[in-house]
Amino acid sequence: MKLAGKTCIVTGGASGIGRSSAIALAAEGASVTVTDLSIEEGEATARTIREAGGRAIFVSCDVSQDEQAKALVEATVSEFGSVDVLFNNAGINVMEGSVVDVSIENWRRTLAVNLDGIFFCSRHAIPEMRKAGGGRIINTASPGSFKGWAGNAAYLASKGAVMSLTRAMAMDHAKENILVNALVPGLIMTGIGHNFLDAQPDPDAVAKGANPLGRVGQPDDVAPLVVYMASDESRFSVGAPFFVDGGELAS
Repeated sequence: MKLAGKTCIVTGGASGIGRSSAIALAAEGASVTVTDLSIEEGEATARTIREAGGRAIFVSCDVSQDEQAKALVEATVSEFGSVDVLFNNAGINVMEGSVVDVSIENWRRTLAVNLDGIFFCSRHAIPEMRKAGGGRIINTASPGSFKGWAGNAAYLASKGAVMSLTRAMAMDHAKENILVNALVPGLIMTGIGHNFLDAQPDPDAVAKGANPLGRVGQPDDVAPLVVYMASDESRFSVGAPFFVDGGELAS
């Protein structure tokens, strides 16, 4: 049980990578707070964990709102007594085009969820990790943190910033044994992944050409890496991108 006695917060835990990771973290002994705006699906994730013998609660939270992020951390501490791991996984992709095309509303909402959400949740979780003598923070980045493609300015801007913020947080808190790293999933069949493929003229060709493996990933392909990043096995990794992209960025 790699995470016995640890408490994890998983944002965006109602579906996709967040759901699979929350279940995997709990299977390794962690107590898990699942949070999302999708209440029914988020409750279902927490219930699945409890039915398997684990410990989990669901807290509805818009991570782009500081007061809600604070309440999320407070609810976790009230229920489980600590915060040891924060998986900043919540994210959106409006796929609305270039800076000329994307609406101001969607630009701001994308940055608010994908970047501000990490900032708000982390600034409230870190003081609790200090009390515990350390912790792990995992920020979900993207291949778009490292390369560009057309028609997705808001998402790429947010994910580039996520990688830079990860490095900054890592340098600020490494000496406190709070280790901050980035998860970099490729084309995974989450809600965002399905929406991306549905928008393509030839989804099958895009899926097969997404990486050298010739297939898209599934959330369960990602969850084991999240468990590793959350555990003491990652004790010498600081400010690093952990790629789980089928070789997309290597090709």
